[in-house]
Amino acid sequence: MRAANAVHTFFLLVPNAFQIARTPPNFTTKRHRTDRIARTPSAACGGVLWLASLAMATWDPALFAYLPLWYLGNVSFNIYNKLAGRASGGAQFAFTLVVLQLAVGSAYALFLWVAPDARQKPKITFAQVFKLLPLGAFTAVAHGSAIYSNLAGSLSFGQIIKSGEPVFAAAIGFFVYGSRVSRAKLLCLLPIIGGIMLASAAELDYTPASFFAMTIANVASAFRAYENKRVMASKELQAALGGVSNTFAITTIWATVVLTPAIFLAGEFKRRQAFLEAWEADGVPGGSDQHLRFNAIISGLVFYLYNEISTKSLTSLSGVSHSVANTAKRAVVV
Repeated sequence: MRAANAVHTFFLLVPNAFQIARTPPNFTTKRHRTDRIARTPSAACGGVLWLASLAMATWDPALFAYLPLWYLGNVSFNIYNKLAGRASGGAQFAFTLVVLQLAVGSAYALFLWVAPDARQKPKITFAQVFKLLPLGAFTAVAHGSAIYSNLAGSLSFGQIIKSGEPVFAAAIGFFVYGSRVSRAKLLCLLPIIGGIMLASAAELDYTPASFFAMTIANVASAFRAYENKRVMASKELQAALGGVSNTFAITTIWATVVLTPAIFLAGEFKRRQAFLEAWEADGVPGGSDQHLRFNAIISGLVFYLYNEISTKSLTSLSGVSHSVANTAKRAVVV
């Protein structure tokens, strides 16, 4: 069953990579493109070395498999998400789009539980489901804030702010969860974060909303990583859930429920007619970006798949190392 799920995930994500290869980013000048390409490998180098040394030290073959799939899925998601955001009119319907993506992931998770021989259903009590609420809430805030930031500003600017996630993870781990990180590891974060910022700095589109939203996403992502570790450490919960995949499935369902009120609080529900018209027309009427339905649905599915892989990687990574992996992928996205 696990092998079938892994193969299914791989063959769903790989076509997205070919689609990306056919549609590379549109750099304004040849020199601009060359500079970006030259900086990106060096920016990711520190994070890759950190993770490679950790994987070799623990000799975890699963970690070697998870990281490339995680990165491939994230690149695919960012492209489909940006296309869906443009086709829906930008940040004005950011939370509607996010809830739709989470709902697609929740539907996929429910389908796997119902489909024969797809995935074992969790044998969990109602009280145990509520123990996953904090994790679902942090997942909702992290995803919602990050998507809003990317739609409110440029993708590159969002990656610069998001590159600070390991610092937030180290601070929250120390002050909230009592997790200590050595001084050597903290110093290693500086070139990793600096490299990602350097790789992203050529395409800036600063907006205060984008900055504050991504900062909130950093805090929520750090809490999410430690909450995931807490849930995984509970033998009682893991026995009832039946594995990491079911943990992420219930987390996604909780995130959908928690984030739905944001549609009303942000005033998007009052403007729902405009979104419905864009959905019916498969893009904002008169706009240059189309295929709203396809990009919104496929971005939700890819988001679920790559985040499930990301969650599985936490079995081999600490909260800070997971944030470093999350930061190193920014260079790949840019």
